Amino acid sequence: MEAANGSVEIPATPQRIAVLWRPTLAAVTLLGHDVVATMGTPGGDDQGLAPFLPGDADGGDLTLVTNSPSEEDVNIEALATAAPDLIIGVSTQVGAQADMLGSLEAIAPTVLLEWEGTGSWRGHLDEVADVLDARAEAGDALAGYEEAVASARGEIEAAGVDPAATELSLVRLQSESEIRLETPESFPGQVVADLGFARPDGQQEGDGSTDFIAQSYENLDRADGDAVFVMAGSGYPDAPRTFSEGVWASLDAVRGESAYRVDHDHWGAANHYAALRIVEDVRSALTGGSEPAV
Repeated sequence: MEAANGSVEIPATPQRIAVLWRPTLAAVTLLGHDVVATMGTPGGDDQGLAPFLPGDADGGDLTLVTNSPSEEDVNIEALATAAPDLIIGVSTQVGAQADMLGSLEAIAPTVLLEWEGTGSWRGHLDEVADVLDARAEAGDALAGYEEAVASARGEIEAAGVDPAATELSLVRLQSESEIRLETPESFPGQVVADLGFARPDGQQEGDGSTDFIAQSYENLDRADGDAVFVMAGSGYPDAPRTFSEGVWASLDAVRGESAYRVDHDHWGAANHYAALRIVEDVRSALTGGSEPAV
């Protein structure tokens, strides 16, 4: 097949697949395959892989060939020991895996797929399906996602919420000094757009080529909306859990008890499992199934 690294001859029925990108792990498992090696975060819960696996899988059972999720952090010796018959990696602007292509190809046929940011999650599944000759399975996955979106939207509308007239604010707690407003181009922004929600005017376009807007807490008013989903994850373990005090207290959504804390480890994971998690979190919040973070 043709890939980002040119023409690659791959096994017709690979049995030992190694993946060098966590969204690729999600795509491969969603298409019904196991992996013999993957990227991850040693020492983390489920090795940092829970957002990239089905709910009944244990990321702690998988073999890691990396010390971090960084694309250039591939332990070639550990990868060789895993004895894959196919390696699926990524080609990004950083180009780290393209630079190590010779070492990867010495282990097994290697396919590098283009990844242009978190918005690549939809096309990535299709590209992995092409590699694994699993187009029917990819179609089933897409149908399942579309069904979940339609069902959630129906329940939300039945609860008296009109998505088209409801502005959802998506706010990531990056650090003690920085928040990030997710735009419609971001991964969670795309999912809430699929649900039909409007977005605040101040969250439409990212900074430069990014899909977010970095702000200090002094500009928290830009985070307001009819409902606010506040994303905090393992990268900021000391993030607040409630928002009724301090700088947050002035937001209309907080005063109206329409601010919800969600897990950025999932909301930022850019894959179909995570997309279904976002759909469920929004459905639960806006139909009264989740308590606001007050």
